[in-house]
Amino acid sequence: MKKWLVPTAVLASIFAAAAPAVAAPSGPPITVDGPASFMNCGFLVTGEVTGKAKNITTPSGDIISTSPGLKITLTGPNGKPLKLVITGVLFFSFPSENVVEVRATGNNLLQLPSPDGLVLTRGNVNFSVDSDGNELRRFSGAGTATNICSLLGP
Repeated sequence: MKKWLVPTAVLASIFAAAAPAVAAPSGPPITVDGPASFMNCGFLVTGEVTGKAKNITTPSGDIISTSPGLKITLTGPNGKPLKLVITGVLFFSFPSENVVEVRATGNNLLQLPSPDGLVLTRGNVNFSVDSDGNELRRFSGAGTATNICSLLGP
């Protein structure tokens, strides 16, 4: 998997409407407006996302993914909308061929493959995934991780 695809793989559903533009290694911010859907809660979660996103590739090959003004409204089986501001920054580093270290700062909505894999992180959180997006190390750091699935479930 190419390094520049990793931010897209981790956050694929959020940027589904603009995936080709988000996949670009660097460039100007792109506008992200449209629907999103998530299935990793064990039930369908739909969303409407608005804002901007940008990936920046550093000289060392690390990737910084920013999301200025990004907002999403999620709805699950309980029918109650959940509005989130997700303007955080993700820092991706690649210590080995199949390992991706992720440091999240601010507010981020992350989609991971586990059954409770829709998570809002706040503050400084780090974790590790393989190149396919599977968790190698769960969240750690001074920030918080909230299971969004439990807030939207039946």
